[in-house]
Amino acid sequence: MKYLLLVIVVGLFFSCSDFLEPKSQSEYIPQDAVSLNEMLLGEAYPQAGDPAAMLDILSMLDDDICCTDTTGGSVGLNDDRNYIALKAVFSWQPDFWKTMQENSNYYKNYWETFYQFILGANAALDYIDDVSGTVEEKNLVKAQAYALRAFYYFQLVNLFGEPYNYNKDALGVPLKLTSAMENKEIPRNMVKEVYDQILKDLTEAENIYESLPENMQFRRDYRTNLPMVQLLRSRVLLYMEDWKNAAIYAQKVINNENFSLIDLKSLPAKTEKQPYYNFISMESSSECIWVFGSINSYLNFLDASLNVLEDPSNPLGDSKYTYKQFNASPELLTAYVEEDLRKENYILKGRNKENSIIYPDGYYPYGKFAISSEYAAVSGNDFAYAFRLSEAYLNLAEAAANDNDPKTALDALNTLRSYRFEEGVEEISGLTGTALVERIRLERRLELCYEGHRWFDLRRYGMPSFSRTWKVGGVAVQTYQLLEKDPAYTLPIPQEVLDRNRNLIQNKLANPR
Repeated sequence: MKYLLLVIVVGLFFSCSDFLEPKSQSEYIPQDAVSLNEMLLGEAYPQAGDPAAMLDILSMLDDDICCTDTTGGSVGLNDDRNYIALKAVFSWQPDFWKTMQENSNYYKNYWETFYQFILGANAALDYIDDVSGTVEEKNLVKAQAYALRAFYYFQLVNLFGEPYNYNKDALGVPLKLTSAMENKEIPRNMVKEVYDQILKDLTEAENIYESLPENMQFRRDYRTNLPMVQLLRSRVLLYMEDWKNAAIYAQKVINNENFSLIDLKSLPAKTEKQPYYNFISMESSSECIWVFGSINSYLNFLDASLNVLEDPSNPLGDSKYTYKQFNASPELLTAYVEEDLRKENYILKGRNKENSIIYPDGYYPYGKFAISSEYAAVSGNDFAYAFRLSEAYLNLAEAAANDNDPKTALDALNTLRSYRFEEGVEEISGLTGTALVERIRLERRLELCYEGHRWFDLRRYGMPSFSRTWKVGGVAVQTYQLLEKDPAYTLPIPQEVLDRNRNLIQNKLANPR
């Protein structure tokens, strides 16, 4: 039940009519902290099963996906409206928002989605001091609201603003820190200002969580918690290249006794009922710090399927042959060495659900969350993303390597690898400087694939050039090049957002491809 009705208009704060003042007589105002705490679930958390897209577009942009090489008589691909939209996103077209909106059911207003959740967090902060409840009940609401708002602004500024380490004075996103109705159209704040606010919110959240009893600082549920705040702070500081403090906060998470790395050598044997281990689970994964987002939303793009007509020349000679348009990229797959257990445990092996035959070329670009007995992603109430302990080890390693502390970096890296490889794998040694940083970046790619990190990492790595080829039925149609420091590394603001706020300035658009 949603205790506080926040009327959210598409585009949110783009005119005075876009925010309904929560003190309006048409709304029910919670009278106690417990009700506000429940309101957060409906208004500020990206719940499992929530139709709002969260991070699904990120994996469509990076170099860890490709079009399938499987050949055959594809049905309806050339003129299917959805595939027109998929191709526009896949090729980083400057008008891909419009193409999605006009041609498919893939379109979501990501800007609106995040500001919806920010509005819920703001409302909780606006009202918490005026309702009844104990100090601890009120502080629990405050800590969650600050943590969530920081997380959403971090996502927004990395989608629609230039990388902090490239141009922190570039336009970021508007900062809206109250649920009250605005009488003006709000302009974009600079990237640095948004990051400063993120750190301020995380400081508030951390201080409040630390004032709570220990049993309220972390619980195995899908609410934010103290270690989630510390890991997010480590991530933010890493992006800002504040190496010393990024390492400090990563170490805080590593030292937390609530979490431990999973040894991939000791996973339960795969069964038909449970073919893959669920790493995105507060119940089964000792590495999970916070889980969020729905599998339905996650698979919005990546699970696009193609059917193959009856064709004796297709690889399986099967009239029911169905495969996915997108696979894990060869560059990612070949980066896993033979002794690395992550590829077979993190990435779903393509499989025909009609006859259970393994596809000869298929690793799908997902696999860490709940997988059904049909070797398909479960699209019910399971979560798609997690803050995981392994990121803390990688953050510590990268920060220490950049801060001229190779011993700490190698210790963190080798500790993580000891849980990911077969017995007897040789430790990494002797690397320093740039070579060590590059090795850590490779491990980060292999460990955190398809978790919403890679596109943002490429941005802060200097926005390198790479190419991808659009294929139809496994046949190459056109190759697209993302240039170094390409404007496409910063997403354009959707036109419907600009139409509602005349004070917003559009990002520099990439050239049509």
